Amino acid sequence: MVRRSQDEPSSADHESYRAAPATGGWPGIPDRPRQFVSRARLLDLIDADPGCSLVLVSAPAGTGKTSLVVDWATTRAPERLEWITFDAGDVLWPAFVEALGRLGIAVPAGPLPPGDAPLDSRVRRELAVAIASEPEAITIVMDGFDVSSAVVADDLDFVLRHTGHRLRLVLLTRADPVLPLYRYRLEESMTEVRMADLALTDEEAAAVLDLMGVPLRADSVHLLNARTRGWVTGTRFAGKFLGDHEDPDADVGDVMGESGSIAEYLMGEVLAAHSPEVLDLLMTMSVPDTVEPGLAVALGGHSAVRGLSSLARVNVFIERVPGHAEHYRFHPFFRDLLRAELGYRAPGTLLDLQRRTADWYAREGMLTPAARHYAAIEAWTDLAGLVTDHDAWRQLLLADGTHPLVQELRAIPTALEDPDVVLVRAALALAERDPAAFDREVARLSGATDPGEDVRRALALLLAVRGRDAADPRESAALADAAGLALVSTGGRAESDPGLVPLVCAMQGLGHLREGDVPGARDALRLGADAADRAGELALLVECLGLLALIACCEGDTTRAATLAARAARTASDAGLTVCVLPRAPRIAQAWVALEQFDLRAASEHVDVAARADFVLGDPVSNAMLALVTARLRAAQGDRATAIATIGAALERLGTQDAWLVARLRLELVPWLLARGETTEANEELARVDDELAGPAVSLAAGQVRLAQGDDVAAATAYARSRDQHAPVPVRVAGSLAECARLLRAGAPVQAHRAVVEALQLARPSTLRRPFHEASVPVRQLIQQDRQLATAHAWLFERTGPAAARPRPGSGVESRQPAPVEQLTEKEMEVLGHLAALLTTDEIAAEMYISVNTVRTHVRNILRKLGVTRRNAAVRVAREYELLPG
Repeated sequence: MVRRSQDEPSSADHESYRAAPATGGWPGIPDRPRQFVSRARLLDLIDADPGCSLVLVSAPAGTGKTSLVVDWATTRAPERLEWITFDAGDVLWPAFVEALGRLGIAVPAGPLPPGDAPLDSRVRRELAVAIASEPEAITIVMDGFDVSSAVVADDLDFVLRHTGHRLRLVLLTRADPVLPLYRYRLEESMTEVRMADLALTDEEAAAVLDLMGVPLRADSVHLLNARTRGWVTGTRFAGKFLGDHEDPDADVGDVMGESGSIAEYLMGEVLAAHSPEVLDLLMTMSVPDTVEPGLAVALGGHSAVRGLSSLARVNVFIERVPGHAEHYRFHPFFRDLLRAELGYRAPGTLLDLQRRTADWYAREGMLTPAARHYAAIEAWTDLAGLVTDHDAWRQLLLADGTHPLVQELRAIPTALEDPDVVLVRAALALAERDPAAFDREVARLSGATDPGEDVRRALALLLAVRGRDAADPRESAALADAAGLALVSTGGRAESDPGLVPLVCAMQGLGHLREGDVPGARDALRLGADAADRAGELALLVECLGLLALIACCEGDTTRAATLAARAARTASDAGLTVCVLPRAPRIAQAWVALEQFDLRAASEHVDVAARADFVLGDPVSNAMLALVTARLRAAQGDRATAIATIGAALERLGTQDAWLVARLRLELVPWLLARGETTEANEELARVDDELAGPAVSLAAGQVRLAQGDDVAAATAYARSRDQHAPVPVRVAGSLAECARLLRAGAPVQAHRAVVEALQLARPSTLRRPFHEASVPVRQLIQQDRQLATAHAWLFERTGPAAARPRPGSGVESRQPAPVEQLTEKEMEVLGHLAALLTTDEIAAEMYISVNTVRTHVRNILRKLGVTRRNAAVRVAREYELLPG
């Protein structure tokens, strides 16, 4: 094996260099570059199948093909190896035959053909037989020879296929050979190393830069390597650029725009080799970031797709997008060079291609890339028209400020007065929670003459969003209803963005809820949830489900509330919604349920997340309910003063027009004021509540006030109303416990015992513990001192809570888990029984006549609902819950 430098050789002066044959081809293994990093993963790739006939290393210029194979040839390759480096115009067979001769293989004496002429069939056969007769395999590396002639490819394929696996050909090329590669792949007789394989990893890029004396932080290396896409030469150019900088990490961003040396390299090594027609196609296709089949035709005609496919095969820094047929993208540096070259040669053509690209994306409904190309040519009215034409207001309202579409729209000059432009600025103001800016933009439309149906519909929608937190709930509901009518009047126009329907339904539900119309709110939110689910609008689905869960909480149905809130939480997790774009309602509902179960730790965690949630479309309902559960949590922790202050601050924010919400909050104050001995103040709050609310909860509060005032008869009557069978379960439980306390004070222990048993039986299915923890001391003592009662209701003493509510040591009460909030379905219970019987997944599937995948789905649901990760743990916990026999 002979070595030579990778620089341009001089056979007359280099003592280790053999004279090149007259027909071309330079023998000898080149030297490795000075900044070289050995990459074991690629050496292993070449060695993955030592018996294969062809190793194809096919990639563009500067990707490290030669350096890689030199490393392999000098560290891992077998002894019998010859390396041939070809220049442009060199002929294959004379150089190939001389390489065989240097390996000591007898070769045919017949004449070899000039250029691309075919081998004589006798000579071809003798070549193959000579190699096949060797006792050991040989390896020939051909660097820089593009097998583009079908005649040469046919002869080379014959030799490869008829040498009895004694020849291993390593072909380094910038263009795929015209060999029947599909056949080599099918026969698994070829190893391929492509541009994606040769791309430097972050660790490899850091090692190259270290060798160049440019150490960078890991984040800087990642940023740089993402820009170069692991291109070896690009990384080296970047290292040279940063080498003279005092703070390379701070200047990594400058490399993104550095194009001098890289542009010269690409012009000389890539573009110079192509015809003007190919260069025109490359520049045309460089305008979009990703070239899709339809877009390629729109920009370059029907031949463009075939042209791109051909160029991808010859490795001009074009690659197919994985998983997308006939989708192509350029290497970033190459793409930027082509765009700059097009802008220099034909700036008018570049503008035209930008507009055609934007128009194509707009027709396809791909708003973000369309916006980017409209902005590039400062077509501001077209950019704003995208939003109006596609009813894309929901995207603007729900997207955070980093969304690419929002960023492009923010660039629209403020001086423009076009109605579409004004509406876009108004929507952005809403998303940024700047109502004053929104009002200013809307005022600009007041003087517009007949702005058109699209503008009027969009304005109605934006006004409804603006009115979500209007001071007057009647105004909020009216604006939401107006937006709904505008949506209906479009004659199916809303189909352009199905996400508008759940958005309007959510606003209507909030409007009804603020007015105290709970049934109307529930109907609207159910419609919104269904529409959001169908449209895949997960953020709106989470909001609708969360508000429905809050309604269930207000109605005392904690089981339904927990189910709805859990579904909302799973949806938010599946959608990857972060706290900064998360609706508050689901977490508030979860905190409410946790408080009813007196799980103060879980309630505190949910309250914390809800307080940090920053959903763009805020609303007074969620804010008021967050204050309510926060106050309840503080009261449960023994801090009634903070609880009362929290409600007071929320009432100040609400004002007086949200009468239903105000009454809900004031009702919370009554028992806390009574506990502080402030009976007069409690009675005043109750009087304010009576003006807006009625029902069992108000009756319960009235009974508490009357009892504090010494009116035992009035208290008994009020408690009876609170215990009506149609009352919410939490109110009935609290009413029974209040009646128990009254009876104990009246000296009627038997009736009191009956009342507390009633409360325990009502509370057990939903695991309601809060009313018992907040009950009077005599009531709690009654439960604790009755061993039979405490044993039968051991669930009451789990989770967190004051020490007074826990059983005394030695009381005989055993600890057991609370029942799961989300109930198992009938099928899940059947699967659970089979798990307890130790059946396998396949056996369960056969037993139940369902698929294995369905069994796995049921098992996952069981594990999630029981809060465990293993099947045996699920069986154990299910027995503790009494879902299975012990």
